[in-house]
Amino acid sequence: MDSTEHILALIRRALDEFDDHPVQVSVRRSVRIASLIGDSRVAARLGLDLQSIGGDPAQHRGDIQRLIADPSRWGEREEPSPDVEAMREYIKDRSKRDDSNTVLAHSLADIEYLTRQFPSTNSSAGLEADMALRQIEDRARLRTFSYLVAWERRFGYASVNESIFGSYKVQVDKMVAEGVPDLVEKFTSVYRRMNEAAASTPDGPGAEELSQALTTCRRILEAVVDHVLPAQAKPSESGHKLDQPSYRNRLFEFIKRASNSGSAAKVTVALGKGLHERFVAIDELTNKGVHASIALQAANLCALNTYVLCGEILLLRQQVDSRSETA
Repeated sequence: MDSTEHILALIRRALDEFDDHPVQVSVRRSVRIASLIGDSRVAARLGLDLQSIGGDPAQHRGDIQRLIADPSRWGEREEPSPDVEAMREYIKDRSKRDDSNTVLAHSLADIEYLTRQFPSTNSSAGLEADMALRQIEDRARLRTFSYLVAWERRFGYASVNESIFGSYKVQVDKMVAEGVPDLVEKFTSVYRRMNEAAASTPDGPGAEELSQALTTCRRILEAVVDHVLPAQAKPSESGHKLDQPSYRNRLFEFIKRASNSGSAAKVTVALGKGLHERFVAIDELTNKGVHASIALQAANLCALNTYVLCGEILLLRQQVDSRSETA
């Protein structure tokens, strides 16, 4: 089970059992989900609803800090960190509706106990106190339910996308393993370098790792072209070189032959349309990245596009071979 499916299963279980458990159970489940998906503000906000009065304030801070994806942002105020935003929301939600500046800091478990064991008296003060606690509980219930519903919609959509890409990935991985097995290790090297770059500081060795990853991407592109149309001493009919260094020309020639083949179907032509232009754009980016620092996000997109392009080239080759066999 992949991470998206796992998270979606947690969300749906929390929703299916929402009315079967006290509200603090659903809140705890939602804190876990929010922490897993990196929604630190929500994790911290819901976590505050679970904290009881008293105890060591330092330990309470540590409990909430562990829920934040980036603990180094703890307490930032110029650009409010998740815990600062969560505390502001908590205080606003828990403040009494009078001029006392009192914050009702009871945990949801405490609120459930108080409203169950000590029902309100007939006095107006007792009724008001009981109502204030029940309103906090009701707001927490609705807030938690709305988060779960939003997450279900979000990850349900993501699960469909992952399923589609997963099927494509299985097909591409199979073609790579059978046609160009050396690429498996090259792609592994790219991912390893990208992880190393992500773990580096902006001014540290990250640029070198990115440069190495992009260099490997270019070698992957060259290797795929070598597979579908090996180097040839004779130029193309239009006079373009098809030797080893001219891998861009060879890809263009391969696509041209595939599109002009009498056995080529419309889907084959469609696969080749625009492929060469995108290949050149990614190839140029990898060359540029070798000589200059490049943002991690751009490098990630480059690596992803390299994989997708390789898949399209191999799929185009598969389509051509399939049509040739049935011709």
